[in-house]
Amino acid sequence: MTMRSRFTGFCQEIKDGIIVGWAINASSPQDCVTVSVFIDEQQITEIKCDQDRKDVQEKINFLRSDIGFQFVIPNEFRDGKPHKLSFRFPDHNLISILTRKNPEGITVHSFQYTEQLQTKVKILSCMDGWKNGAIHGWVLKQEPSTGKYSGKCQVMVTMDGRHLKTVEANQFRGDVASAVNADARCGFAVVVPRILRKRVRSVFRVYVMPEEIELQGSPYETTLIDDLLEQQLLVVNNQIDFLYKEMATLRNQLKRLVSGSEYVINEYGVWAKKYYSLLPKRLEKLHLELAIKNIEFQTPLISIICPVYQPEMKFFKDAVASILKQTYQNWELILVDDGGKSTDIQKEIKQLVKQDSRIQSVILKTNKGISEATNAGIKKATGEWIAFFDHDDVLVPQALEIMIGFAQLYPAQMLYSDEDKVDDSGAFVEPHFKPDFNYRYLLGLNYICHFVMVHADAVKQAGILHSKYDGAQDHDFLLRLTEVIPYQQIYHVPEVLYHWRKTAGSTAETVENKDYAIHAGVACVQDHLKRIKKSAKVSSIKGFTAYQIEWKKAQSDLVTIIIPFKDQVQTTKECVDRLLEYTKYKNYQIILVDNASREAETLEFLEEYSQYDGIEILPIHEEFNFSRLNNLATQQFESDFYLFLNNDVFVNDPNWLHILVNEALLSEDVGIVGAKLLYPDGRVQHGGVVVGPDVIGDHMNRGLETEEFGYACRSVLSQELTAVTAAMMLIKASVFEKLNGFNENHLKIAFNDVDLCLRAREAGYKVIFSADCMAVHHESLSRGTDDCPEHEERFSYEKEYMNNSWGRKAIYTCDPAYSPNFVVRPPLFYELSNPEKTEATEK
Repeated sequence: MTMRSRFTGFCQEIKDGIIVGWAINASSPQDCVTVSVFIDEQQITEIKCDQDRKDVQEKINFLRSDIGFQFVIPNEFRDGKPHKLSFRFPDHNLISILTRKNPEGITVHSFQYTEQLQTKVKILSCMDGWKNGAIHGWVLKQEPSTGKYSGKCQVMVTMDGRHLKTVEANQFRGDVASAVNADARCGFAVVVPRILRKRVRSVFRVYVMPEEIELQGSPYETTLIDDLLEQQLLVVNNQIDFLYKEMATLRNQLKRLVSGSEYVINEYGVWAKKYYSLLPKRLEKLHLELAIKNIEFQTPLISIICPVYQPEMKFFKDAVASILKQTYQNWELILVDDGGKSTDIQKEIKQLVKQDSRIQSVILKTNKGISEATNAGIKKATGEWIAFFDHDDVLVPQALEIMIGFAQLYPAQMLYSDEDKVDDSGAFVEPHFKPDFNYRYLLGLNYICHFVMVHADAVKQAGILHSKYDGAQDHDFLLRLTEVIPYQQIYHVPEVLYHWRKTAGSTAETVENKDYAIHAGVACVQDHLKRIKKSAKVSSIKGFTAYQIEWKKAQSDLVTIIIPFKDQVQTTKECVDRLLEYTKYKNYQIILVDNASREAETLEFLEEYSQYDGIEILPIHEEFNFSRLNNLATQQFESDFYLFLNNDVFVNDPNWLHILVNEALLSEDVGIVGAKLLYPDGRVQHGGVVVGPDVIGDHMNRGLETEEFGYACRSVLSQELTAVTAAMMLIKASVFEKLNGFNENHLKIAFNDVDLCLRAREAGYKVIFSADCMAVHHESLSRGTDDCPEHEERFSYEKEYMNNSWGRKAIYTCDPAYSPNFVVRPPLFYELSNPEKTEATEK
């Protein structure tokens, strides 16, 4: 440091490739200093000295503490060779570098970085760039012992040579899992603070830690601007020169240029604040829709039942306050003191009853349990509607008015809303965005939970709650309501109206605190099935309040398995051999639809297998048309069920066909059943299909581990969905005939399965995804993918046809099995939509 300089500062140490220092303008201490970094006499970057250094402030008594800086030595200079490093103040004077090797404070202008990687670590990675205020990318590291690539790596992001943040790359990237058959938990998104965003160019680098290997695509240079449209245009322009297979992704990005910001699920707290500020406008829209339909808004009495047993006083007061703040006024709150023995709570209840005539109390002398306490509240209720509320939870102010508005807009006897959780600090976390009413899903999980409002007549029909199900009494009550209320009159209100309190000992915090709830849940589902005369065995999945159902039904229906193929004899042979080895179901036949095979080995295979009982060969010498090949096969062979199967799908569970047929026979209105398909490495390839204009049909839960629960257990539970893939699809022959089969004129290759499912649902049939039937799918092994030049024209036509045919229908524009609060686009994962773009009455 030259004495004549008005700047003061030091580089204090070099550690793990990071240089830490500070600098200040002694003549103008309020100004932020910018230092220049030179390596081998070349300027590399400039760094602002604005990091907090209270340690320096306290020692030297500066007025400011935000005077620090950090610099990460670029990877290309970590080669073991000597390099000259220097830092300079704005007046070009050198900044002294103090290292542990020079304790006397000797000025050092050069360094030799000698840390060498002890082992060669292999990674797969990509730095995607700047989008929506964050640096995005993904990385997978090879495990030396297994050779497999896994996610959840530590990555360090630098900005203009300064350490920005070190995070774990654990975000879900289904697109990566699909492309490389590896761990989907490999993505990262590092938010750049707004104070650092500027219109000048910034250089970002990303390293895998601790090896400090730089990611592919790093360094990345961009302009950090706040205008979202310009941000996304920059992203698209930077990617436009990529390989042709990137084009489908780019087109979807371009469609989204006019949409608002999106949020990953970890940012729900930020999303929620914006969402709740918009609820009054969404309520206004609901009233407008009632007026348009000439429905006069009615204000019937709503009885809110709230059992009370030893809550924390603060949380109990918050709960009651949330009722008092309701925009809807015609309610009664029935507080049932379940023998809690808390004099403070009893005094509070008495005071509340005195303060507001709408609040009533029921005092039970001894603790009866949640069911009996709820029954006591229902007995006292006088409202036309009954709502259920826990003693430490919170309702949003518009909750009752929105619920009663939807009850009048639709012919509903029962309504339920979305919910989230609120922790002890008051932060909103863990949103539960639910599908429209889904009976098959409800059998496996009480996904409805809160907030529930039921017409009083239906409550009387369902009967009282039973204490033997305490811990799962609400699940039992909901199942009994489904026995008396038509499914069409159970309505999902797609608004977050209820905050479920996370407290120690609650099931909101951890199900382990209530093991009895698991046993009660198994019992209530088992007893419900007995009441409706469905023979099945119910069991908990891995000790959670999620339940697997093994149906027990005598099966004699004929299933015709249709497998189109052309050559690829080894793949087809393995598919057929596995069917013959692993299918315990007796009454089935296999139809091999030979689409003009030519290879001698294939012809030998056909000659041999045509001699097998139960195998038929159907030669069709036409251009490949998946829809037509399957249609022709169904016309040639009568059956009770048709099972469409790709020749690259391999079964390994003897009960696979029993499972599918049992699901199809569950009720008369089940038309189609699909399976859970896995990549060869065991990760999920297909867990059901989400539909929408941007994706047309994309697979849910892609990339998850086989037994990973997924969002709200939806990867491990059978449920009703809007569509499933025809790679392995069972359909009742009568339904297939009624729908006139696949659309062979307009959808020869792609989306024919989505179209068939949509038409089935339009005709009143259910589409069921069976999570219990699993097989391995070597995706597109047989015919390749659609994102290649030779398929572009046909693929574009089929997309256009789907959007033209279904684009104005509600089931297509807002998938009833997938929340409108989630983005629907490839790669499909649970990313929050901009709440301003999510309409309250989309469904």
